[in-house]
Amino acid sequence: MNAGGRAMSYRGKIYFPFSAIVGMEDAKLALLVNAVNPLVGGVVLAGDKGTGKSTLVRAFAQVLPEQPVAKGCPFNCNPFNPLEMCDYHYELWRRGESIEHENRRIRVVDLPLNATPDRVAGSIDIEQTIKTGKVVFKPGLLAEANRQILYIDEVNLLEDYIADLILDAAASGWNVVEREGVSFKHPARFVLVGSMNPEEGMLRPQMLDRFGLYVPVEASADPEERAEIVERVEEFARDPQSFYEKWEPYERQIEEKIAKAREIVNRVVVDRDLLRLITETIVKLGIRTHRAEIVTVRAAKAIAALDGRTRVSMDDVVKAMELALKHRLASKPFEEPARKLDEAIKELTGEKTGQNQGRERGGETGSGDPQPQSALGLSGGGRSDRVEALLKDFREAPVDLEKEPFSGFEARGKVAGRGSRGFRAVAVASLRGVPIDAVPPADGRLTDVDFPASLRAAVALNPTLPIALKPSSLRVKVRKEKVPALHVLLLDTSGSMLIGKKVSLAKRILRTVLEGAYRGRTYASLVVFRGVGAATVSPPTRNLESVYRSLDRLPVGGSTPFTHGLLVALNNFKTFREIFKNSKLFLHIISDGNANVFLTSNPKEEVLKLADSYKKLGVEVIAYRIKPRSNFAVDYLGLFARAAGGKCYSV
Repeated sequence: MNAGGRAMSYRGKIYFPFSAIVGMEDAKLALLVNAVNPLVGGVVLAGDKGTGKSTLVRAFAQVLPEQPVAKGCPFNCNPFNPLEMCDYHYELWRRGESIEHENRRIRVVDLPLNATPDRVAGSIDIEQTIKTGKVVFKPGLLAEANRQILYIDEVNLLEDYIADLILDAAASGWNVVEREGVSFKHPARFVLVGSMNPEEGMLRPQMLDRFGLYVPVEASADPEERAEIVERVEEFARDPQSFYEKWEPYERQIEEKIAKAREIVNRVVVDRDLLRLITETIVKLGIRTHRAEIVTVRAAKAIAALDGRTRVSMDDVVKAMELALKHRLASKPFEEPARKLDEAIKELTGEKTGQNQGRERGGETGSGDPQPQSALGLSGGGRSDRVEALLKDFREAPVDLEKEPFSGFEARGKVAGRGSRGFRAVAVASLRGVPIDAVPPADGRLTDVDFPASLRAAVALNPTLPIALKPSSLRVKVRKEKVPALHVLLLDTSGSMLIGKKVSLAKRILRTVLEGAYRGRTYASLVVFRGVGAATVSPPTRNLESVYRSLDRLPVGGSTPFTHGLLVALNNFKTFREIFKNSKLFLHIISDGNANVFLTSNPKEEVLKLADSYKKLGVEVIAYRIKPRSNFAVDYLGLFARAAGGKCYSV
């Protein structure tokens, strides 16, 4: 087959050649490692949009080798391994019968973000069930992905109930369907490949740990390299087939390299001393999961096999660690790793760790360090020593919450958030969410028909064949959908918050709120007010890690423009509600309550009008007053919280 035909055989399209992609060497290596040994467990490519993640995965499919597959099997069974056979072919193998097979290229199977549980796990084949009168199983995407690459673009946006199905199958290697009168299982051993933009939120820890490797993908900063990317993309756009033919020899070299590495990977050995060094390093890094060393060893073996060697070297281990450990360093949200990976690798290879380099340069506060820029456009320079000492409390690491004066509020559920399940809405024929029931249609609307339930109703009405689906037996699905939620953190960073370490305490409250939002997989936004105005530091995002990190870069000082902060936060809520119509909204205010800058000459009326706007929008208000209220004439923080129907706690 010619080059064009070879490329065209993959879904009828010619994809950009894998070997022609400029840069992204770590991402390429991670994919090749998984091609050599699928037991590595897949890879996540994390980076900004437009960095070529999806292009790389599509191109990867064109260099994957062929493999034997049982002919006509919808599950892509391995005809030579009983552990990778469906029930039908296992019975043939057990009876000693030969299994007809053919060679097929490994494919990339796409998992759409809007896929339903039936499409992923499989469901009843309505047509065959009606014809035969027996329940017939229709395989889903997990069956199609068996012994293939399962690719999830924007994997961090995947619905929890779909992620649970994939995690169960990936953990056991089998897809088990037990619902709607169906009891069925089939092999589901696939390599997970996901791509994501971290700005849209991180993966659930269970899902992230399931991926063997994690590779940050960044746009090239080399002008010459970027020019080369443009030239190749333009050449491909002008004549895709000629461009592919030009690179086909390199594509075949990669394919042959993968095939040879697969032949020797099981013979690759790791010296016991090197294995002990790997485990000691992982223990020192504080990584708890055993999957870390297992994946590291498998990846190191695959790297050695790709190089044609049967013994793992130190260089193989170092590269494997860089790919396998980055996403496992922090086991909890917002946790600071005890040791950096690069320091551990330098120590592993006998190089200087650089622990004393900071002191040699004058420490972290040396004159060479740039001053952080504030969200309000104000620099942090020019402060007195006293103010700098007070600000140090704001940048300190969080302490044990059990010892904090506000820990009692967490115990009563005022701070900790809504838990991992978040908020749910139940709707009929909504086409979104996981099905939980089936009911007769209201007003004759036949949207989102539940055919299995309709079949059961038809059989109940008339148990004889043929089955007749009448209007009286039709049922529509009732779905439970996770409702998006937004937590806006409104932080007072005025000068009065410097007194008594109030800013440091406020940061710890915010961390607790963010941890609750993280467990609920919700959105968060950070708004600060000081001086004569307010600003949104972090717009609504699911990347709560970045919101938390931004707390260290905030300036403190000036007056307290409380109502301007409320107004900016309100605009965030309105914009979010326009995008997510049924969303839940929460405002968390952290302030000492000493408001002294307003938008009008009537502060009390101004606060009450804003409170009414929040109440009409359905925002749940939770205010935390740092230290008891001072002798100001009006408690504007408490007034707003009460008028908006919220709560105000003194911390």
